[in-house]
Amino acid sequence: MRHALVAFATLAVLYGAVAQISSPYLPRRVWMGAHYIENVEFLPTYGSLATETVFLLRSGTLMGGVLVSGGRVLAGVLAGTTVGLVVGLAAAAEPRMGALLLPWVTLVRFAAALALLPLYVLWFGVGELARILLITTGVGAVVSLGVLQGASGVPRVYLEAAAVLGLPRAMTWRRVVLPCALPEIFSSVRIGVALAWTTMVVAELIDPHSPSLGYLLTLAATYPRVSTIVIGIVAIGLVVLASDRLLLAVHGRATGWMARREAHAHLA
Repeated sequence: MRHALVAFATLAVLYGAVAQISSPYLPRRVWMGAHYIENVEFLPTYGSLATETVFLLRSGTLMGGVLVSGGRVLAGVLAGTTVGLVVGLAAAAEPRMGALLLPWVTLVRFAAALALLPLYVLWFGVGELARILLITTGVGAVVSLGVLQGASGVPRVYLEAAAVLGLPRAMTWRRVVLPCALPEIFSSVRIGVALAWTTMVVAELIDPHSPSLGYLLTLAATYPRVSTIVIGIVAIGLVVLASDRLLLAVHGRATGWMARREAHAHLA
């Protein structure tokens, strides 16, 4: 956390210096043939950012957008994690199922959300369902691959010990495979959460309505208002950082026994 704050402060100082130094040299008045827009700040100063931030906060646009977009991301992450767990465990438990599912999961994993957008609009309409399913698809693909990798990487000696002790298959998965795969699962969920926020901007292009961060960024890019775009990007980055810290805290509590096990092994 300290390193992240230091990096953020360093970036902020560099941004402020470049914005002040470059303002006399960058053209503050531009002409865009298609839109006839003038007085565009390519790199807004801290003063412009502060003024815009106060306006967005007082109008409730920024906090409303964070809450609405955050709700969509949360719903997509929960649904995607559930789907990813089911698909990943099925692929790891049955090699034939894995051979059948893995190519499709890999295809979806590396397909851009923007490419899937028209298809989802045709299938699910322009409502909330299409937005959440678009986020769910990206998160589910990442989590399923993480679960598969974690479950496949369990040391054979653990599985042989479970077999010698006569553990049923279901108990072996519950007491041996899943705990060993937990770090990989959490890592994939962390990646999925970050991916969900980037997909959210694309998902909110479907029939955009205020308040939402995707709508705010789209509107700011249309007119354009660079200071609003910068504030929206920073807001998304801070929310992603906070959610990542929360996941790390949950991961620390869920895998505390691993640290104790390693400590006992070291003492032995």
